[in-house]
Amino acid sequence: MIINKSLIEEHNGAGLVQHKSRLEFLKSKIANADAVIEKLKAFQVAIPSWALGTGGTRFGRFAGGGEPRSLEEKIEDVGLLHSLNQSSGAISLHIPWDIPENADHIKSLADGFGLKFDAVNSNTFQDQPNQEHSYKFGSLQHVDAAVRKQAIEHNIDVIKHGVALGSNALTVWLADGSSFPGQLNFRGAFERTLESLQEIYAALPDDWKMFVEYKAFEPNFYSMTVGDWGQSLLYANKLGPKAYTLVDLGHHLPNANIEIPSVNGGKACRLSL
Repeated sequence: MIINKSLIEEHNGAGLVQHKSRLEFLKSKIANADAVIEKLKAFQVAIPSWALGTGGTRFGRFAGGGEPRSLEEKIEDVGLLHSLNQSSGAISLHIPWDIPENADHIKSLADGFGLKFDAVNSNTFQDQPNQEHSYKFGSLQHVDAAVRKQAIEHNIDVIKHGVALGSNALTVWLADGSSFPGQLNFRGAFERTLESLQEIYAALPDDWKMFVEYKAFEPNFYSMTVGDWGQSLLYANKLGPKAYTLVDLGHHLPNANIEIPSVNGGKACRLSL
């Protein structure tokens, strides 16, 4: 859906006088108001493609009418949002849910809405149709080298899709962990995961970044291989300068300190809501 700019301007114009009055009042109270406004105008939030559905989670879907049925429709929806707020100028895709059949067409469509492609996300937390090996007992941490190889190759394939779309970052979230005491050798899982991430990291283009995401207890309820920002930071520091911790505010433990840049040598992190 495309909204004519004149309609947006007409709608905004109805409250323009009151808006200007409030703005002038704020400027009289804030010394650097113009600089703050410029920063707000430049602020952009990448919209994840999986956030456009009408209900459910990654574990269960309760679809409703009007939700996008294709990658093209997801882009159109984000384009509509961006036309209204001018702060949603990027979309973050999840592979294989959003594999572009024609990257040039998809990139051109996004350009038409003023959108860029933010970090691409891999998926090794669920089995896909016709998948040879299962991730039931983990992916990059798995004791079976064949399973790890499959997960590594998937992440590298995601990077290739991202390159074709003009993205410059990969987000890796792992469901790897354990549900019972004694089910998993923690040190072995850490070392295997690090080795797998190193292979993926080696496949990154020079100008790319890797964001290592964490979740405290999902879906495993005894341990997670990347269960908090500290574990993510440890992986990032061991991988190299292109690796970063993704601070997942939506799954962050209550009252946990997230001032990661101060303990990471000033290295910027990425925040996820």
